[in-house]
Amino acid sequence: MLGNTNATRVRILRSGICHVAISSVLFLLQPNLRSQSFKPESYQANSKTAGIQEAIDAAAKAGGGTVQIPAGTFILHALARHPAILLRSRVTLSGAGPEKSILRLEPNARVYPAVMANEHYANPDAAEADLDITLQGLTLDAAASDQVVRETRLARAIQVAGEQEIVLQSMEGVALDSLLRVDPGPNEEMVPVIRVVSGSYHALLLRPHPAGAKVVMLVPRLHGLALVGAHNVMLQNVTIQNVPMDGVYLTNTADGTPHHTYSQKINIQKCNFIACHRNGISVIDADDVTIANNNFRDITGDPGSPVDIEPNYPEQHGSRIAIRDNDVFRCYRGISLSLQSSGPASENFHGEVVTENRIQEIFYGWGIYVLLQQAGATVSGNSIAGTAAEGILVVGSSGVQVTNNVIVDPGRCHTPGNCARPASGVGIHLMDGERWSRLLTGNTVTGNTIKDDQENPTLLYGIDFSSTGKGNTIQRNVVSRFDSAHGMVVHVSGNAGSNAISGNSKQ
Repeated sequence: MLGNTNATRVRILRSGICHVAISSVLFLLQPNLRSQSFKPESYQANSKTAGIQEAIDAAAKAGGGTVQIPAGTFILHALARHPAILLRSRVTLSGAGPEKSILRLEPNARVYPAVMANEHYANPDAAEADLDITLQGLTLDAAASDQVVRETRLARAIQVAGEQEIVLQSMEGVALDSLLRVDPGPNEEMVPVIRVVSGSYHALLLRPHPAGAKVVMLVPRLHGLALVGAHNVMLQNVTIQNVPMDGVYLTNTADGTPHHTYSQKINIQKCNFIACHRNGISVIDADDVTIANNNFRDITGDPGSPVDIEPNYPEQHGSRIAIRDNDVFRCYRGISLSLQSSGPASENFHGEVVTENRIQEIFYGWGIYVLLQQAGATVSGNSIAGTAAEGILVVGSSGVQVTNNVIVDPGRCHTPGNCARPASGVGIHLMDGERWSRLLTGNTVTGNTIKDDQENPTLLYGIDFSSTGKGNTIQRNVVSRFDSAHGMVVHVSGNAGSNAISGNSKQ
């Protein structure tokens, strides 16, 4: 990334005057580069992006620099099927702080695939990879509640919270992942369609709704920031909110056409992801990714994860991904390392680390999920509380280290009025991936603390081992206050003889 001593700094002022100051160092290095000025009409009077895109273009043309966005709310307009903002190599987009500099997408826009994307998102193989891009100190607001496709009403009441079938007066356009705003007003919920069963559409609702309640269908498949084959990108102190799909989407394609240039060296720190309606951060094809010290809140959908590592094809990448020190609250599911579509023997996935994260109030699923990881992964030092399903779920994986995690109240019900069920929570669940013919081998589960502090415990098993695999170690875990009639510290329904299961205790 070019520093301030050798790059152009472009500043957008609220008055609409754009100044370019070129340092003496840059002038000496590039004597043919002249000092440039930008007239108001060149970036504001006729601009669809409050002059931001024009300033980015000017900085890129000058060889790199910083576009400084002042405090204020800036409405972003865009052509249909095109991002509102294109990020260019060696350009930093810097605001006055996420609570001060707000970039908001116009109502009912038809942008695609994201509000922001790197310049060559459509074909990253066609040119040098977009690189050295920084976003800092701003909010990107996709204003999902404004992205209206059409309106209808509930044809049948939602009598009780939980996963329920959604029946509308008109089902036109409804599909898996459709985002619905149900019962606008004090009782409003934004719910994605998470399951299609025999032609019926299901969503997870947290409260009842009457028949005839208004339902608004929102624009589908709009990401906040799409990085397609981009390299060396930093997001710091950025808020991404109200996004119909992923807050950040890391991949090698935006439209399904495979490309060879995949994302690399992505650093996302001290950011906020709020009300994203598929995932906070989705990693489809990217290596060397650091996701640290971020806040994730109200992430819904399928999977509805704060961070979802889920490649689509064997040739895609997901190595050296560090997910650490993040706060997760009120999401459908927790952090996911899911290699079901990538080819579980692929050499492109290794070195994943999930450590020291704080995960609370998971409405629908597990706290941390590891599926078909064959090259090992580390899940350590995480604090997980109030998951609707398992605290940690490991399926068909090898060499995974699950150590020193604290799991509280797994199996907790989050749908009032629909909680009459026996205790079924599991702290750590280990199982074979029968669907993919993968056995658990060589995994280690040690030093974990699993407990239930509710008046009516939902914890059934501290650890549930249901595998015919070999070489797994389950030792020195401590479990407290599980269902007294049926629960146990370690429940084994698999091949105990070829695995080391010992020293686990009830507190």
